[in-house]
Amino acid sequence: MSLTRPPILRYDDALPQFVSLVADSLGLNALLIHAFLRDADGVLTLVLREDIDAAVRSKLESSIREKLGAYAAEYPLATPSDLFDPRLAEPDRDQWELIQQDGRERFFVRLIERRLVGQDWVRGIQPAIPHVPPVVAFASHKGGVGRSTALSVASVEFASRGKSILAIDLDLEAPGLGGMFLPNPPAFGALDYYVENSRGHLDDTFLDEMVALSPLTTGSGRVMIVPAVGQRCHDFPQNVIGKLSRAYLDDVTVTPLGSQSLTFLDQTRDMISDLCRRQHYDAVFLDARAGLNETTATTIQGLGADVLFFGVDTPQTWEGYRFFLAHLARFKPREGEEDWRYRLKMVHAKASADTKSWARFRDKAFELFAEHLYDEIDEQDRAVESPFGFDIDDNAAPHYAWPILVDPAYYAFDPVERREQLTASSYTTTFGRFLQNLADRLEF
Repeated sequence: MSLTRPPILRYDDALPQFVSLVADSLGLNALLIHAFLRDADGVLTLVLREDIDAAVRSKLESSIREKLGAYAAEYPLATPSDLFDPRLAEPDRDQWELIQQDGRERFFVRLIERRLVGQDWVRGIQPAIPHVPPVVAFASHKGGVGRSTALSVASVEFASRGKSILAIDLDLEAPGLGGMFLPNPPAFGALDYYVENSRGHLDDTFLDEMVALSPLTTGSGRVMIVPAVGQRCHDFPQNVIGKLSRAYLDDVTVTPLGSQSLTFLDQTRDMISDLCRRQHYDAVFLDARAGLNETTATTIQGLGADVLFFGVDTPQTWEGYRFFLAHLARFKPREGEEDWRYRLKMVHAKASADTKSWARFRDKAFELFAEHLYDEIDEQDRAVESPFGFDIDDNAAPHYAWPILVDPAYYAFDPVERREQLTASSYTTTFGRFLQNLADRLEF
């Protein structure tokens, strides 16, 4: 006779199970009052913000320990004072998490996330950086989609129209912009900024030595480049890996009032602000790191940027963007808040000239946005007076992609050696629609 073992509770099931136990014991209204705390190990605690009956509390704690097993904290119900953190009493720090369960009602609950890495992902969508021109993040889930090439072409095109563009390479582990634009890089790059910033204040001389004017531009505008790595990294290549291991660390400053920790996101905002204080720019273009790396949160969520999501029509693209959009859905704005979702736009990279393939890409993107980011008109969970939603063929919608045509002439992109790649006669057919759409968005 074999004994059936109870199923093992896994990470994905732990929070929904916890929510069910709390709702059944304390009622649905309790989900609007108390907050669920998930620590760095994934262990869960309900932060109590009002008193509950002692007998009910004892019974609920026993149920939580039994059902959640290793995912239950030692004291699964605790007040902010029990946890020695008065900040847990502040509901403004909570994020709303949608809990969905088979055959059960959906719950929005208050969630507080604590992580050793990737903490910037849970900070929500940050506002634009004050006194900084429009920021555009060129982002992608997978590499090799022509993201950096599109940024380069757009920079040169707008410089030919008299605009000054600051292009920053934030793909620290796969540098690209410096080699594309600069025969002679500046002394320092973005990588050096993060390393040196943690050791003390960076003066204007250092900032100026991060930026170089590209000689590849024409017209009255300029393209100024902050490469990922500068000349110092080329002079001392043995130190680059060591710098990378330190670049993503928080910058911790100790003051008489306590310590202040600046994450990669905070430092990036400071870097852009400082660079734009030194010179005038009409726009800032960021080459983001591909994938779901913890630092990607900076470019996607942290800068108040317009985010261009590049992709080709492959299963890997749609799987990756499903992860992105499902995460971003946590931060849907409330009524009256600025709607950051308007800043998102898909880009159909390496598209064929067949408009039917454009429609297929659009349809797949629509399905993802409709599932995760577009509001349901009849949504019962939260009243939405001005729902964020679009028809499938609305070209102003985030899902309606800007096409960039596939072009073998840009498979090996090296404009330092092949300057014709950055001439309008060469790139207009391939990038023309993309450039016009981006110019309209930036009101250039």
